[in-house]
Amino acid sequence: MDIFSGVAVAKQAYDLVKILKESRDQSVIDKAAGALREKITELQMLNAELSGLFHAERQITVELREENTKINMFTTQSSEYEIHKTSGGAIVYILKSTPKGEIPHHYLCAHCYQNRIISILQPTKNESGFHMSYCPECKNEYRMDKIIIDYEAAMPHSPY
Repeated sequence: MDIFSGVAVAKQAYDLVKILKESRDQSVIDKAAGALREKITELQMLNAELSGLFHAERQITVELREENTKINMFTTQSSEYEIHKTSGGAIVYILKSTPKGEIPHHYLCAHCYQNRIISILQPTKNESGFHMSYCPECKNEYRMDKIIIDYEAAMPHSPY
C-alpha cells in the first residue's frame, strides 16, 4: 500500500462517516458501519507499514551520518600523511612533518589506509636482512630497512 491509497481509504472512511451521520435507515447504517470498520483496519495496517518504513529510513540516516563522520575524521587524519617507499621496497604511508617530539616517527599500513583505516605498523621479527613491521589490523608484513651490522662493535676486543 502507498500513501495515495491511504489517502483514498481515509476519504472513503470519511464518506462512510457522513453516511452514518445522515442516514435514518438501520440497514444502511449497519452496512456503512461494517464498511467503516474495514476502512479503519486498512488505515491501521497502512499506519503500521508506514511506521516500519519510517523507522527503517531513520536507521539508514543514522548509519549514513556515522559513516560520514568516519570519512570526515579519516580525511582530517590522512591529510597529514604521504606515500613512502621503504628501503626494503614496501609502500607505506609516513607522517609528512611534525613539530619535534609531538608525534613519534611511525608508518601506516598502505592496505588499511586505502580502506580508510589508520593502522600504525608495529615492529616484528627481522627477516632476510631487513627489519620487518606488521599491521595489527590486516596482518600484512612490510620489509622496512636493511639491517646494518657494525662488525667492529659485534666482535669482542682483544685485551692484548
